[in-house]
Amino acid sequence: MSKRHATVEDAPKLRLPTRLRLVDDVYQSLESAILSGQIKPGERLIEARLSNELGVSRTVVREAFLMLERQGLVVNNPRGGTFVTRLSQQEAYDLGYMRALLESFAVTVGHERIDEHIVSRLKSCIADMSSCRLPMEVPRLVHIDLAFHHILVDSAGSARLLDLWSSLNGQIGALYIRGLESQQAQIADVVELHEELLKSVCALDVAIGQRAVFEHYVRRPQADRSADAAILLAINAIAPSYADEFGDRMLGVHSSGIAEDQIQMRTKGDAHASK
Repeated sequence: MSKRHATVEDAPKLRLPTRLRLVDDVYQSLESAILSGQIKPGERLIEARLSNELGVSRTVVREAFLMLERQGLVVNNPRGGTFVTRLSQQEAYDLGYMRALLESFAVTVGHERIDEHIVSRLKSCIADMSSCRLPMEVPRLVHIDLAFHHILVDSAGSARLLDLWSSLNGQIGALYIRGLESQQAQIADVVELHEELLKSVCALDVAIGQRAVFEHYVRRPQADRSADAAILLAINAIAPSYADEFGDRMLGVHSSGIAEDQIQMRTKGDAHASK
């Protein structure tokens, strides 16, 4: 009998589980394969096949599917099976807008709290991003991205706002997959996006940071952004009174246009001059 030569298709997509709590390990194995693109958006996950490949029970695989579904990485069709999530363009816009709304509000309320320590932590996240290799390290990139934006939202000092923002984290992996798939983005592009955002949220004019958050999440033609101005006006109306509830002093908030020469980074001198 002639020996059958192994092919790329024969190579296992998933690492074998190693932890005592198998369901967590199976979940992480599947998550890594999905986020790295080894299992593609729209691909069906077959319970029996994965059970055999990983050497675990179908019950464990089923529980891992439920965890993936809660994170928005798979969708379950009772009659058709379990499939890797493929976000539509509208779903991606909706998710981007929701995060932009919450994060721009957080940046507005927490603008004065963004000090040298916070900037240093954000720069550290960007440095970690730059060391990621795509597509294999998309799972790591997603976690670093969440850490970066968590720091920004946490600057508002509101546990409730942070919880609400965190509730949308599950589908960020799916959003990343869609972005990398549709835009063919490289790691340098991801790093540049976050460097631009950091520069803007550190500007003395809080309106620059607000608009930068929207542009970071909702990358549409300028003509399609008529709703953004209305949303920012609403944020500007609410944020001062919200901050006052926590005893914070807000910088002046306005909806003026943004020019490149308006952007001034905070320095120690700026901080002392404003007192």
